[in-house]
Amino acid sequence: YRECMKKSAVAFLLLFALALAADDKKAEDKSVTLSGEVVDMHCYITRNAKGAEHTGCSNACISRDVPAGFLADDGTLYLLVNEKPVSVKEKVAGKAGKKVKAHGTIVERDGVKAFQLASIEE
Repeated sequence: YRECMKKSAVAFLLLFALALAADDKKAEDKSVTLSGEVVDMHCYITRNAKGAEHTGCSNACISRDVPAGFLADDGTLYLLVNEKPVSVKEKVAGKAGKKVKAHGTIVERDGVKAFQLASIEE
């Protein structure tokens, strides 16, 4: 009986490890690259402020903890969030209003679209 239980426990652990590996693979498969620009959510939503003419204001707002957004080339607006629960302001510092490529994962909950930012480059 004990030998059978040991074999069952080993089999369970192997299946569990395979399931975790498959889950990690699914997360990697969801990674995308988007082209667009970083915007500060306040000015973009309230006044449609974006682009080169709004770069200084947008970067200043984001540095003051105004939430950052990502306006994709297709017109989709995403709330920018980090992979961990910390601000993205360091990752996007100085990049608002410029054409950039953002790498990460699209997430959506209750109609709110967000982009979990892994990296960003001009």
